[in-house]
Order: sequence, then C-alpha cells, then structure tokens
Amino acid sequence: MIDNEKIEAVLAQMGRPKKVPRPHRHFDGEYVDAPTGKIAYTAEGIGPVVLLVHGWDGSPRDLQDIATALSRAGARVVALDMPAHGLSDGEKVTPEDAAAAILAVAAREGPFECVIAHSFGCPSTVLALEGGLKTASLVFFAPPLRQIDQFRRLGGRMGLDAEEIEEIISRLRAQGSPMDRMDLGEKAKSRSEPLLIIHSDDDEMTPVAGARELAKAWPKAKLLEVEGLGHNLTMRDPAMVAATVRFAVG
Repeated sequence: MIDNEKIEAVLAQMGRPKKVPRPHRHFDGEYVDAPTGKIAYTAEGIGPVVLLVHGWDGSPRDLQDIATALSRAGARVVALDMPAHGLSDGEKVTPEDAAAAILAVAAREGPFECVIAHSFGCPSTVLALEGGLKTASLVFFAPPLRQIDQFRRLGGRMGLDAEEIEEIISRLRAQGSPMDRMDLGEKAKSRSEPLLIIHSDDDEMTPVAGARELAKAWPKAKLLEVEGLGHNLTMRDPAMVAATVRFAVG
C-alpha cells in the first residue's frame, strides 16, 4: 500500500542538496548571474583554463588536490559552487539548472582547455555541452549513466520500497520531469571531445558498470578503472590526480 504522506515528503525534498559551506567566511571570488540566481566561483592563475565542477552535496574542496596540481602545472583553475550549494543562490537544483550555471561561468571564463566533473556534475556538464559549452577535453569522475537508474538505486537509501520508488517516478513523469532523457550513453554518441573517465570498482553510489558503458558509447573516451577508492577518493589519490592533470593540460 502506498503511503502518500511519505511519497509527498520525498517529493518535497527532491532536488534540495545539503548546503556545504566554504571553510572561510571571507570569499575572494566572483559572482555571475544564472537563472537560479547568483553563482559563486573562483578563478586563479594564468594559463590554459580548466573548469572544476563538483557533485551533489559537494563543493570545490572535493577537487582541491586536483586544483593544486593544476596550478602547479601552470593552469588557470576555475571552480564554481553549483546552484543551491555553497555561496551560490538557490534551494533546489536540477541538472538543467546546473548546466545553466556552468554556461554562465563559461561565458565569462571560457572557453576551457578541460572541464573536470564529479558525479552529478558529469550529466550537468554534458547538458552544458549540448547548450554550447566549449572545451578541448573532459575528465569525468564517477559519472552516473542514467538519472532514472540512479534514482531507483538510491531510493532504498531514502527508505523507499520498490512500489514507492515507481510511484514517485510515475508522479515525476506526470509533472513533465526530463529524467528519462538524462541518459549519458545516448548523449555520448554525438560527442567528439576526448574524455577520460576515472571510476572505482567499489563505487556504491554510481556503479562502475555505467562508466564501462559510457566509455564504449563515447567515441573518444578512455576508462581508467581503479580499485578500492569508492565514490570520492579517486579525486584525492595521487596517481589519479597526476593522470587527470596529464590529460587536462598535457
């Protein structure tokens, strides 16, 4: 039996990330306007420009080791707070909102030598590419292949059973949700940018099987599969950081 109050509570919470504050009150960065409001970002250094796109409930700090290595390699590093994250405006965010924010930053700081994205940031980046984002290459950490599969997989973590998950999907479809169209495997077929995918075999948030499928579908993709680093540690592993910098700025 469907618990409507439970379903409504989950629907009300969807798209609302946890705000992860920046570590210091002082923000030495910039703001740019996007449909969701002000988007906070930082840009440091002189050289080929690399954009860092964090994931859900994340922040640019998740990619700090990569940012430091890029700076040492002579790159200009741009990192944004996604809508409804950090110092950016908003309470809710969709991949489409995130893509618009990426494009707003790109209008001021792009085109990019490379865009490096994590998890939710990967489909958001692909939508931005479809909207005109210009970059010579891409690095994706732990990309989720299909949004609808991701929701089905994570529904249990929200205390939902299979029937409740399908009921929510049905209601989202009735509301016009584009989640069925958020399929990176399909979108990959029309992409020409070189892509490095880095994914750990024990990632429980975004299983590595999706990365393998994406690598086959994306014409110029290379998959670097690693062991035992979960969903987040790939971005801090020294070997993975070095591989990312080599791919991004040569």
